[in-house]
Amino acid sequence: MTYTLPGGQLTVQGMYYGILNPGPPPSFDSAITGGTGKYEKARGSVHADTIGVGTRRFTIHLA
Repeated sequence: MTYTLPGGQLTVQGMYYGILNPGPPPSFDSAITGGTGKYEKARGSVHADTIGVGTRRFTIHLA
């Protein structure tokens, strides 16, 4: 997945579980594998939570 942010992009990789299960999708984490612009040497992770019907919150943790 690629996140487009002001000043560049972040690329992340990880598994997304629960897409075939009924109910809201579970939380998941993805590793930051690189980026462009001001995120060129970025490392860390992205955490995703379901906060409402069809709504997710992505929290970016830069190391």
